Amino acid sequence: MANKAKTNFLDKPMFRLILTISSLLLASLILVFSALTIIDITNSSYENAPKYLVWIFILSGLMSIVMFLKSRTKINLIKAIVLLAFNVVLGIVVLFAKSNPFLFSLTTSLYCVNIIVGCVFNLIQNHKVRSIIFNALIITFAIAMGIGIFVSPMENVDQIQNIILVECIFIAVVSFIEAASIAFSQLKFNVLFKVVVNTFSLEILFGLLTMIVCFSMVFMKIEPNINTFPEALWYCFAVVTTIGFGDIVAVTPIGRVLSVILGIYGLVVVAVITSIVVNFYNETAGKKDKKELKEISEEDKKDK
Repeated sequence: MANKAKTNFLDKPMFRLILTISSLLLASLILVFSALTIIDITNSSYENAPKYLVWIFILSGLMSIVMFLKSRTKINLIKAIVLLAFNVVLGIVVLFAKSNPFLFSLTTSLYCVNIIVGCVFNLIQNHKVRSIIFNALIITFAIAMGIGIFVSPMENVDQIQNIILVECIFIAVVSFIEAASIAFSQLKFNVLFKVVVNTFSLEILFGLLTMIVCFSMVFMKIEPNINTFPEALWYCFAVVTTIGFGDIVAVTPIGRVLSVILGIYGLVVVAVITSIVVNFYNETAGKKDKKELKEISEEDKKDK
């Protein structure tokens, strides 16, 4: 009975929500410390970079534990233990990397090995074509980054620094992808694709895109503050999304009128597409979710 109650507790929606938020927060923090490491290296300073890497290793170890709690299987337990041990070792090694670019680069190379190990476990768990291609690409790039340090001359500090920079950018990109995958893990893209195809959303979006391109050409010709087509596209994007960065503004009467038209059209399109997608999505994907929540609620009532 105790094991059953424990399992029910770990499978409750609130606990799953906490784990999802925790994993997203950890992935975001890894991304932040990766960016700080890149900035520190770009400024040719190694004073804080090792500290940032230690935090990256600590957070990565915690991430492996959270991922195990989200899916409590034997393979995930092995994965959590291996990655946790790997990150602990890396955290210890990086403490000796202060003022030593080669050792610091070696540590980042070992972290690439850590990423490879995680991808191998992902391939064991998920045999979908998309997952195989994605993890294979990450493994290939990680191997290239890890080998880079060993083929570089130890006395060439500038080349080592460039390798460190590329490796840290790679870590940041992987962290961003992981954070994005966690954030959109519950979004059913196959259902969303059906929504776009079976409704008028695609036609509406194509009409908005056509208007943005046409208006951009006009703004490029009549507005003195807009000199290139990319600048015109950037301005139209800011108007349509109602963000209004203010870095580029329309000053001519025609340009201002067109901006008002584009802004109103953007508001209408966003409102229409949002209502279509939400209603259709709830009717298709929401039925299964409601059924699962109902079953969980009934189980909770039985336990009480």
